[in-house]
Amino acid sequence: MPENKNTKPELENFEVETVFEDRVHERHAFTFKVQGDEFKGHFHEGEIHWLHPHPKQMIGENKIEIIEGTILSLMSQYDVYKEIKDLEIKPAFEDRIHERQQFSLQVQGEEFKGFVHEGEIQWFHPQPMHKLEDDLVQAIESEIHEKVAEQEDAIEENN
Repeated sequence: MPENKNTKPELENFEVETVFEDRVHERHAFTFKVQGDEFKGHFHEGEIHWLHPHPKQMIGENKIEIIEGTILSLMSQYDVYKEIKDLEIKPAFEDRIHERQQFSLQVQGEEFKGFVHEGEIQWFHPQPMHKLEDDLVQAIESEIHEKVAEQEDAIEENN
């Protein structure tokens, strides 16, 4: 039976290691298998650089986007790939009834801002869900919640 073109390829044995550590050319090497075939590449400055053989040659061009999306997601889990830059969180309306946390950050060269109030993120314009992939927006919101929780823990420890 022919394989469905839209079937998501299963990545097996995904591994990441740092190469050229503490040097100007530092990057992360990754390996994984799909259907028994092993593939390797380097991840540097948010880009995947494939080593031979390129998965497109063996798996097909139609599945390469799915594989690369999965790799980007896995890299973020390994704290290798962070598209979030300059995340700042500070109190807004301090000591008032409307007190909340205000944040700003850069993603893919675009600045996003908003508030965190009672555990909910309220985005200003532009809203990232109109410009970024859902997985990335979820990762950004998780990072914001994590930073807010760290700040709240630090405040409680100081009191």
